[in-house]
Amino acid sequence: MPPQLTGDPRLIRIGAGLVVDEVNGCLEHLAAKARPRVRARQRLRHGIDDVFALDPVMGALDRIEHDGIAVASVLADIGTDVSIPEALRTWTAHAVEQYAGATPLGEQRRPMRGWWVIQRGEGTVWELYAWGRCYRSSDGRQRELRLLRFGIAGGRDREPAQVAIAAYATAMGGEGVKPEPWSQQFRVVARPAADYVRVVEIGLLDGSEAILFAGSVSEAEALYREHGEPEVSRVVGGGHTRSGGSCFKCKLFTGCSDVVRAPGLLGLPSHPRVALRKVSVSDLRYYQLCPAQFRLRSWNLPRADEYSVAARIGQAVHGYLEDLHRRQERPCRFEDVPAAGEVWADQRWHLDQAAQDLGAQMLAHHHQVCPLDAQPEQVRVEPTLAVHDTAAQALIIAKPDLLYREGGSWIWREIKTTRQQAAVRDPLDAYPQLALATIMLAEGVLGGDLDGSRVELEILRPSGADLAIIDPCDPSRVAKARQVMRDLAQPWREDEGFAPAPGKNCRTCPVSRWCSAAVADDES
Repeated sequence: MPPQLTGDPRLIRIGAGLVVDEVNGCLEHLAAKARPRVRARQRLRHGIDDVFALDPVMGALDRIEHDGIAVASVLADIGTDVSIPEALRTWTAHAVEQYAGATPLGEQRRPMRGWWVIQRGEGTVWELYAWGRCYRSSDGRQRELRLLRFGIAGGRDREPAQVAIAAYATAMGGEGVKPEPWSQQFRVVARPAADYVRVVEIGLLDGSEAILFAGSVSEAEALYREHGEPEVSRVVGGGHTRSGGSCFKCKLFTGCSDVVRAPGLLGLPSHPRVALRKVSVSDLRYYQLCPAQFRLRSWNLPRADEYSVAARIGQAVHGYLEDLHRRQERPCRFEDVPAAGEVWADQRWHLDQAAQDLGAQMLAHHHQVCPLDAQPEQVRVEPTLAVHDTAAQALIIAKPDLLYREGGSWIWREIKTTRQQAAVRDPLDAYPQLALATIMLAEGVLGGDLDGSRVELEILRPSGADLAIIDPCDPSRVAKARQVMRDLAQPWREDEGFAPAPGKNCRTCPVSRWCSAAVADDES
């Protein structure tokens, strides 16, 4: 057990949601999280991000399914519950109404108070469970698990291992009520053996349904052996560390060498005793538009029309270049560019052919400035960086489009798209992520030789490509970068209420439907 942890490691608990894919997951974080009786020797308080927006939904559904309270009464109670923020009440009422109107259970399907849980072992106890709404038929031969999705069911694929664990726990488990405290074992009650199992995803935005698994117990077991069991072994065994958003709640955070400590990175007064907050430059820009928008986004509430057509083209171009750069076999070439009329963009961006052709015109100029042309020593494509500003008590998450190393120096590349020649403007003002990049390089956060390090801004247009350079060794540029970040971060760090700032920005706010302060177009 790592020295920064203490407790009893002999209770191992794996939930279907714990298993993440190997590319993005930190195995040491997952291994520690899988041991609920193990805790950090030095604990940190966590701030505004400590809200799980499905909790009040689950509580309301419990009242309907287990206590027999009418849906209308539960919805009325939600509307007057001042213990949760108003926007969360609006979302909860909507989600409950959509779930209640989803595929009916039928008279023979009974809701369960607990979850499906497999529990084995004596010295070391292993528990496998799936979080969601659990049901069984009156004779116990049929079981169902309903997983909740904030948005539309089937809108995003779940990991095969998650589905496998969910199906296996539903097929083979007993009924276990959530332990209080979480460090205790489940109290599992055996139920009649099942013949048939379903795992269904319910979209709380619209009540939609997607069947993830439907089959016999033996089929669920086979799925688990193929996809679930290898991932469970990998998670429990630990291994590599990988910094990212999961660092925020990680038991290993205070002693993890993968998290860089950079006091004063945001340029704020020291707040060593305040609760830790997590933030990215995108978060700060959302906050600048409206503090409430930032907060509602952090709760993962469903978003509507989040991206304009121009932004969706930019996202598609980014994704295409990311795939090219991950090859790292050779520099990008003109022949890599999609031809006119070719369907190349990821379907999730919903681009018509005209928009895809416009994006292809932008891609046609990337090979002129592709950083792989210089055959760098090391390339990191879309890496996630986590830096702890110990003065501001902020975990800063950054995801450069590309990091590459030349002659021992790191270069940070950001890629932007635009339809026309941009007006002359300081790129540090226009793109604050460049300001953060400049400070991080100047502070030596990435290591390497500072001489030769630089921040690059690649701008792709249908008619050409531009490349702007920012020198992290230039005191005036570093000072400007620090001012940009300080101006963005200070109001956010000091804010405790995150009040709405209604106005014209409500027109394009993707979470405005949950906000009672949002104004209509004619009012703004």
